[in-house]
Amino acid sequence: MKIGLIELSAHNEVLESLIRQAIDVGARPTVYTNPFCAEYSEAAESSAVEWQVCPPGLPYAEFLEKCKPSIRSQDHLFIVTPVDSLCGLLSDASAMSATWHCLVHNLNTFTSSDGNRPSAAIAKLVLEGAAGVLLPDLRLMKSGDPLRSRAINIAYPQHPPTEFVRDEVRCCIPGRMYSGRDHAEVLSALEVAAPRLAMRLRVDFLGEHATEETKAAVEVARKAVVPSVELRDHPGYVAQEEFDQTLAEADFLILPVSVCLTRNGIIETRGQTCVTGNINDMVRFGLPALMPAFYPLSDHTDGMTARYSGVPSLADLIVTWVNTGEFNRRKRAAAPGLEAYRAECLSAMREQLARR
Repeated sequence: MKIGLIELSAHNEVLESLIRQAIDVGARPTVYTNPFCAEYSEAAESSAVEWQVCPPGLPYAEFLEKCKPSIRSQDHLFIVTPVDSLCGLLSDASAMSATWHCLVHNLNTFTSSDGNRPSAAIAKLVLEGAAGVLLPDLRLMKSGDPLRSRAINIAYPQHPPTEFVRDEVRCCIPGRMYSGRDHAEVLSALEVAAPRLAMRLRVDFLGEHATEETKAAVEVARKAVVPSVELRDHPGYVAQEEFDQTLAEADFLILPVSVCLTRNGIIETRGQTCVTGNINDMVRFGLPALMPAFYPLSDHTDGMTARYSGVPSLADLIVTWVNTGEFNRRKRAAAPGLEAYRAECLSAMREQLARR
């Protein structure tokens, strides 16, 4: 079976997940993408993957036209991020024999009637039937709604959990520091927890600041939590290599996902109309995580998490995990669930590939 993956935006981590799933169901995928995604893919060395990379400066429309013979030869084509550059190709989809799948990351935005929203043109084509709407997590499926009837998991296990022996505990909060994550709650919880910690805790805020306010808040908290907690943040974009290396060396994560996310006046509800990419970070490295109680997870991965609701409960969990090494117990227990989750991912992928 020939599978094409098209990613012309910057969701390299989603592309990487789908490449690995395609390989693991026995396909040899062809990837049509930009230099950014190609550079940061660990699958770039795999002989099972054919890469078609848009040269710098070449318009995507011309790149896709050049790739048309290859695209036409695929059995299935997955649009990883729907961008309007794909409209020309998708308008011609009726002339191709491939089955088209469009991964929709923000369902309310995608189905909005606002013709000025980002990717409005490709959304219109997809909603008219040019490609099947594919949601990025099985938990988003709801019976009775045609647009919610199909999904795969973009989170996919890649690295086995690793335990570390050292004189400090390392925690990561991955992702950009913006309104979609409640970093203020984490900083407050760390201030409450700091006096009770029996080991030094290093916390990496693994993403750039969206505003000067978040940067200032970290500076204030940094002074309040020393010497038991070291806060590390980043002045700008965190390169994928550094991002992955920091995660690989982490003991556990804190994922302070906000319930709602508003973009261009449209509200998305996390776990209902969109997902957080942080679940991919957790699953990819087999990392235990502290996260809000509201967010739905697969039963196979829920055991990797402890849930909190508010500053006091998060502070208590931080103290317990640091002082008892609870994260290592959860790492040791994670393997069966991750294997079952991997099987769930591949089953969902096979279900989509059975559609013609």
